[in-house]
Amino acid sequence: MPRVAVSPDNQRALGRLGDAIRARRNERRMSQEALADAAGINRTHMGEVERGKRNVSLVALIGIAAALGCTVSSILSEAGI
Repeated sequence: MPRVAVSPDNQRALGRLGDAIRARRNERRMSQEALADAAGINRTHMGEVERGKRNVSLVALIGIAAALGCTVSSILSEAGI
């Protein structure tokens, strides 16, 4: 499936979301690989999400939040979304 162009506003939102996930992960002193494993996603995908380079599905975001011991809404709120 071809990738769809992301608007500049949405690209910034993805960046803020990635920053919020990375901050939570660092607070918990987790490696990116440990978070990816706990969330059930590929480490490369996790890295792209944290860098704001990849859109994240709701299912993946639920897994990430669970692995971080928080809620999806708290991550989105921290990201200003």
